[in-house]
Amino acid sequence: MIVPELHTSSGTPQEQHKHKKRLKERREMGLSTPKKEEKQPLNDMPQKFKKSLGWIEWLRGWLSVIFEMLFQRISASHLQNPMPLPPIENVTCIVTGSTSGIGREIARQLAESGAHVVMAVRNPKAAHELIQKWQTDWAGKGLPLNIEVMELDLLSLDSVAQFAEAWNARLGPLHVLINNAGIFSIGESQKFSKDGNEEHMQVNHLAPALLSVLLLPSLLRGSPSRIINVNSVVSNHGYVGLVVSIRL
Repeated sequence: MIVPELHTSSGTPQEQHKHKKRLKERREMGLSTPKKEEKQPLNDMPQKFKKSLGWIEWLRGWLSVIFEMLFQRISASHLQNPMPLPPIENVTCIVTGSTSGIGREIARQLAESGAHVVMAVRNPKAAHELIQKWQTDWAGKGLPLNIEVMELDLLSLDSVAQFAEAWNARLGPLHVLINNAGIFSIGESQKFSKDGNEEHMQVNHLAPALLSVLLLPSLLRGSPSRIINVNSVVSNHGYVGLVVSIRL
């Protein structure tokens, strides 16, 4: 036999006495008072649901990436690769994350077109090795490539501030800032920078935004200037709680 729970009354002394009497009668009858059912927080989803949601979003994200890659190849199939750039002498460009991938090709092609390119990278040694290779390959085709290297670690907001301070101190114009650097880690434990921010959030969003704001004085001197943010369709791949859901 299940008897509904009798909650403690906060009424008059007479009502409290009646309540205690009823509890005593229940104990004498051998009936236990059921515990009050605790409500589960809305955000505390069952593990199975979390896991299934993670895989659904994972599959949806990769389908969108594959579709976008096919669409880009078809829509750009008539274009020359790499596309020739017009001469852009007297143009200064900062390219973050320019030792690999898209950033490397951006820096190389801008330099070959005559721009002054600043490779803002975490690994200056790797950048200098690339410059030597590019200079060798470019020899005899025109003037030496105008490229320099400056250290920048987007996982450190102090590094971002120091980079911007050093560049602005030159009092020269900056015509193009290309925020290309980014990270993408899946299936790994969530990591945080020393500034206390989740690494993806800092490298892909917070640090580029801070860099853009701090370099505004130089960008204004180079007006009309441009800030270019390189994004990825992989952004369709994630959602809040993705790391936790997949690793359950």
